Amino acid sequence: MTNTSQGSHQYLLTLQAPHPSGGFAISTWTGTCTPTEGTTRHDIYQQLRQDVEREAPNFAGASLLFFDLQPNQL
Repeated sequence: MTNTSQGSHQYLLTLQAPHPSGGFAISTWTGTCTPTEGTTRHDIYQQLRQDVEREAPNFAGASLLFFDLQPNQL
């Protein structure tokens, strides 16, 4: 099985933020990306945080529960 539309790396990012009505909201984002040469794990993490905050502003400044970035191959 081959899927050429997937990126070279798979990521998983889980954040927790205070919920406006009390308690906490927890959400996980997953996907693939293909970093350019010289890109670091930290670069990817920072970009993902920016993307998430643009997509879900209520997670701006959220606490990181989990982050993983691995080559997307078996």
